[in-house]
Formats: sequence, C-alpha cells, structure tokens
Amino acid sequence: MFNPKTNWFSPRFLKTMPIAVVLVAGSLTNGWIHKAFAQAATSPDVLTLSNGDQLRGKLVSETAGTVTFHSDGAGDLTLSWDKIKSIQTTQHFAVIQQGQHLSRKNADSDVPKGAVAIQNGNVQVGPEGQAKEIPQANVQYMVDAAAYDKEVHSHPGWGQGWNGTLSAGLADVEATQNSRTFTGAANFIRTVPTVSWLDPRYRTMADFAAAYGSLSQPGTVTTKTNIIHAGAEQDWFLSSRLYALADVSFDHNYSQGLSLQQIYGGGLGFVAYKSPREELDLKGDIHYERQNFGYTPGVVPEVKTPDKDLIGADAGDAYMVKLVHGIVLNQGLTVTPAFNTPSAWSALATAGLAFPVYKRLGFNLSALDDFLNDPAYGSKKNSFQFSAGITYTLK
Repeated sequence: MFNPKTNWFSPRFLKTMPIAVVLVAGSLTNGWIHKAFAQAATSPDVLTLSNGDQLRGKLVSETAGTVTFHSDGAGDLTLSWDKIKSIQTTQHFAVIQQGQHLSRKNADSDVPKGAVAIQNGNVQVGPEGQAKEIPQANVQYMVDAAAYDKEVHSHPGWGQGWNGTLSAGLADVEATQNSRTFTGAANFIRTVPTVSWLDPRYRTMADFAAAYGSLSQPGTVTTKTNIIHAGAEQDWFLSSRLYALADVSFDHNYSQGLSLQQIYGGGLGFVAYKSPREELDLKGDIHYERQNFGYTPGVVPEVKTPDKDLIGADAGDAYMVKLVHGIVLNQGLTVTPAFNTPSAWSALATAGLAFPVYKRLGFNLSALDDFLNDPAYGSKKNSFQFSAGITYTLK
C-alpha cells in the first residue's frame, strides 16, 4: 500500500531501492527469457521446396533420401531431397550415414547429434562453429535425438517391439452343392533393437496358417481339405549379418495323408542384402524330422504308409521388399533333403502381396506350394493353395 508519510529520501530507503529495482528487473527479464524460449521451442519448422514454395510444420525424419515432414495444412508428406531447397528447424536430430553399422558400443561416439541446418545439398549437424557437414546423398537416416537416445539405451521387455499381421478369408456357398472355405494366418516378428538403423542382437519369429474347405452334395461323400502349419524361429546375431538360429515347425495336410510332420533344428543364417526397404536372408539348418501318415481320403484299398524318422536339412531364402504406395512383397523358398531316406525330400515355396487400405487394415494375396516327394499312398505329391483376405497389421 502507498504510504504518503514515507520519507522517500531517507538513507535507509535509498539503500534498499537499488536491490528492489534489480529484483523487479530480474523477474521481468527472466519471464521474457522463458517466454522467448517457449516461443522458439513451439515455432514451426519451415521447409522450402525447390520451386520456392514454403511449408510450415514439423520435420519428422529422413530415411534413404526420403524426408517425412508434417505440414500444418497438408498432413504428413514424403519428399525426396531433390524436391527440397532448405529446411529450418529448432529440433535436434541424430544423423546416420550410409554404410554405418551401429551398436550400443559405438552409437554415442560415431553419430553426430544436435541442431541441423539443411541447405545447398548438405546437412549440417551440431553446435554452431563445430557443425559437421554431410552431403545429403550420404545421409541414410535422420532420427529425432530424444528417440535416438531412447532406442540406444533402453532395454525393451519381452512384450515390447512385436510387429506382425493377422489375416482371414471366408467363402460360403449354399446350393445343390454346399461348399465352405476358410483361410487364416498370423505372422509375428520381434527384433531387438526395434529399429533398423541399429545392428540387431536377436530376432524372434512365429507364424501360423490354416486352410479348411468342404464340398458336399446329395448322394456323394463330403470332400474336405484341411491344411495347418505352425512354426517358430529364434535368431542370435553373431555380427551385423551372420546369425545362429533354432527353428521348429509342425504341419498337417489331410489331402496328402500327412497326419503330422515335426521338425526340430538349428543352423546359420546370413543377411545377404539389407536396406531400409528391402532385405534378403539366406539360411540353412540340420534337423530331426518325424512324419506320421494316415490314409489318403477316397483311395481304395486303404494302405497305411509307414511313418518316417528323418535326419535332414533346410536350405532356402526369405525375401521382403516394400514397393510403391505401401505395398509389401514377401517371398520364401525352402528345400528339405533327407540324408537317411533320400526319396523323402520336400520343398515349400510361398509368396504374398499386402496392400494397405485404411490405417492398419489391408488386403492380401498369398500363394503356398507344398511339395512332398514321398506322400501317403495314393496322394498327389504337390499341394497348392491360393488365398485372398483382409489383413490387420500389428505395431
């Protein structure tokens, strides 16, 4: 409160007045500084296109020459470097170059992090005066610095990091002939670390597929198809490309008289080619295989095929490529010779296309060709199935 009796020129007041002025000024200055930093932190990034147009929003990331930028007006955009003149951003990024192999041991020392300036075909990263200049063509990944540190130093639990898909298809016909067909599949994969720019330490994969069909009509025996497959593989990376593996699989094929085939094995795999959009693995194992046979449906006379205990091997590939518009192609081939019974060799070929439709929902086409050289008596050696259905992607 203002006091008119205060002696404004007393020695005591004059001594305390400078302190009060400093405190008030300091408080105001501190508030202005905090406000300025808050405005800088929230100010939008500016992307200038090669034609001079500007977009405001947020720089998200860069992968293999493709920049992802969230525009305030247009949403998420993907642009190649040649479409971009410059980017102004207040964010900090980690910049990973082409050909770098990163693990937790060298991720902090070999990758520059800090503020970035992007112009004239170069990416500058780091504090002013000490910034490292990298040609855009050499930049493989630009990752948000906070997310980079989290991936490098975190230890994900068993339930974290899983990706995969769930697929299903159904057809039903009710007429003189009644037919029903169902196909379903589930594929799961977990790689640690969970990002592609760090060398993997281990990987877990599991898959399941089932196809069931029946056809009935008056006066005839119902015909059915029942094919089931389940498998799992655990990989331990010995280097950035070489890994040891253990695998197991179970198969049932009613049409071939195969009641149950069991495989338990171990071996080696090698990542022959890897990029952000493509990977080719070559792998092989030595395994124990048990085949239990029943009777081939509809074959007279019924002859029981002897069960088999086999020592064999798997040799094959697994290939994945991300095509345009989010379409993903998967292909696999496995040839399985048997050492103690050469006639009991088999082979399996798979191919699939996944098309994104809306968010995590998609559409898939898949084919599977299963060749069994020594099937149950009266069965065909080859079993082919083609399916189409709806896919849900897990992330």
